[in-house]
Amino acid sequence: STGVLIAADSPEELYKKGNSSYENGDYEEPVSFYEELLRIDEVSPEVFYNLGNSYFKLKKIGKAILNYERALRMDPRDKDTQVNLKLTKAMTVDKINTSERGFVLNMLLFLYDRVNINELSLICSILYLVIILIFIFSIFFVAKRRFMFYTAGTFGAIFFILFIFLFAKIRNENFTKTGIIITEKVDTRSGPKEDYLLQFTLHEGTKISIVKEAQDWYEIELSKDLKGWISKTSVD
Repeated sequence: STGVLIAADSPEELYKKGNSSYENGDYEEPVSFYEELLRIDEVSPEVFYNLGNSYFKLKKIGKAILNYERALRMDPRDKDTQVNLKLTKAMTVDKINTSERGFVLNMLLFLYDRVNINELSLICSILYLVIILIFIFSIFFVAKRRFMFYTAGTFGAIFFILFIFLFAKIRNENFTKTGIIITEKVDTRSGPKEDYLLQFTLHEGTKISIVKEAQDWYEIELSKDLKGWISKTSVD
């Protein structure tokens, strides 16, 4: 069967076959290859990006957005993914009002938006080692001690800001549960059953925050005033 053949392929072969199928205009088959790569934990921004493109061609914008966002989480600076995500989001039915960050906040978060957790961890580690080395050198170079203390203080302030960024990124990516609506539409109800009051309807591609779960239902939140329960099968 196809599943057995896919399972027998190496990750490199799966990736090449997915790319080849996509180039040939068969968008269903690449999804199988890329999803298999994810199943065996062969994760990369390229796999997520290509999977997002395949779902986009199949007009499954929810799955496309989901995978573009996963790609950007690993490679936040990739321009193609940024453009494709923006284009796909523009196709969604639900236009949820989100507060604009503004120019000043965008400048302050310039680095935060452009590095992933691993890169930010590395930068913080290097800064920490530099600060320790400066203090060690200050023991031997008494004449330069004042300058070294000022330098260490500057690096310390930068380290503190970046450490806050790192903490926020870890919290946002690992402890804040979000999801994307992957069905054409889903009714949001006042409780975790079909017979609860219908509150509003969400459409494919809308991003939601997951507050809690109960059996086959998620309590979701779009804003402080917009909450409800949706079926788990409608979100990924």
